[in-house]
Amino acid sequence: MGSFSIWHWLIVFLFFGVPIYFAVRSARRTTDPVNGPSGFGGWLLLLAIAEVVGLLKTLGAVAKSIENYAEYDGGGGGQLVFIGEAALNFALMALQVVVLWFMFKKDRIFPKLFFYQWIAIPVALVLDIAFVSTVLGIGVNQLLTAEIVAPSVFATIVTGLWVWYVSKSVRVRNTFIQQVRTRSEIFS
Repeated sequence: MGSFSIWHWLIVFLFFGVPIYFAVRSARRTTDPVNGPSGFGGWLLLLAIAEVVGLLKTLGAVAKSIENYAEYDGGGGGQLVFIGEAALNFALMALQVVVLWFMFKKDRIFPKLFFYQWIAIPVALVLDIAFVSTVLGIGVNQLLTAEIVAPSVFATIVTGLWVWYVSKSVRVRNTFIQQVRTRSEIFS
């Protein structure tokens, strides 16, 4: 614990250096005086980074739930709860992948998909609590603890602010102008 290894420095560089590099690089670009800024820069760059980090966080939650599978025994509906929560996490992860895909394609459907992703956060919380309560026969009030509810409430509020930014930003309006028309164009 006495030294800071090269791997620690590499992680620090990747975590701070890469986003700063892209922010500085995008700030050097000149903006169109008529149409305004476009492309991944400014606050939109932070949103793109947050989307990628959010996907990594969801992947971590899925991995942790797989590790916790050993805790569930055969009785009491524990396996059904595990399967239900895993399905819910995979659905959220799939939505995040789709939103990221259309964001990086600069497709005009991205703002709508981002809005749906925002709505999915509280919906997933309500579905998860209702499912666990029903399967295990636990009262909803026992499941509404700060450690369960607080992260979803925080994510809903922060994502709501980003949804507001996406709906008002000139940069977003100028960046997401592509329109995918066919299935082959979507996956190209």
